[in-house]
Amino acid sequence: MRFLVLGSMNIDNTFSVDHIVREGETISSCSMKRSAGGKGANQAAALAKAGAEVYFAGKCGQDGKWILSLLESYGADISLSVIADCNTGMAMIQVDSRGQNSIVLDSGGNRLWRREEISIILSHFSPGDVIVLQNEINDIPYIISEAKRHGMLVVLNPSPFDCLISTFPLSDVDLFFVNEIEGKALTGKDDFADILCEFGRIYKSASIVLTCGKKGAYAKDGDQVHYQEIIDYPVVDTTGAGDTFTGYYLASVFSGMGIEKALYRATEASAIAVSRSGAMAAIPAASELSS
Repeated sequence: MRFLVLGSMNIDNTFSVDHIVREGETISSCSMKRSAGGKGANQAAALAKAGAEVYFAGKCGQDGKWILSLLESYGADISLSVIADCNTGMAMIQVDSRGQNSIVLDSGGNRLWRREEISIILSHFSPGDVIVLQNEINDIPYIISEAKRHGMLVVLNPSPFDCLISTFPLSDVDLFFVNEIEGKALTGKDDFADILCEFGRIYKSASIVLTCGKKGAYAKDGDQVHYQEIIDYPVVDTTGAGDTFTGYYLASVFSGMGIEKALYRATEASAIAVSRSGAMAAIPAASELSS
């Protein structure tokens, strides 16, 4: 089984601030750091660091080639990525004194995919391979449908969430990764149990992983619901925590580990990640986990 992450890559400019800037306010940062990010690249890095066979297909300009090199150093195959005449995606991230963040994105090459490029990428994969998608690139509905036509398993993390997601061919998704806000938006329910139940009713053939911040995480597969409480680490920067969780869960569960073990490993990996600054660089290697 191979993983394809067809997703975003960004140059992250992270500003350490006392508090997230308010409307009309100008503040000074304590420091600024440039690093590699983007939900797609982060999830590919997590999969690679967890030991999975992962291919990353991103689109960037010359200014983003160093991100591809970094992913390659983690073990991801970057041969399907496209370097184009465009700017690489950019993120302006504020991280406050409590480790919480606020992010502004410029999509750059992430939303410049052409369908012929997508078709070429998908032609390299076979039934049973897994495609991992987020909502930071264009033409997601087409990608879902074409991946399904190739017999691939479709994983969707509908983040950042917008109103167009409800128009996607979500019945073709095999596994959803959602947080509380996304779960409520897709089901109309508030309570965790109700979100899981409604997902099961609407998307009968799909599994779901619901992350609930400090309240832990749930995984529903058929009639079985599993829960994992948080593993407490000091919080330095929450950027990329969800991507770390996603990558480690996928690598674990598709390698044959049970759901409970996969939830634990994903939770531990994301807990370690939030205790460090940055996104991709903060993701731990598998050797750093306790199991």
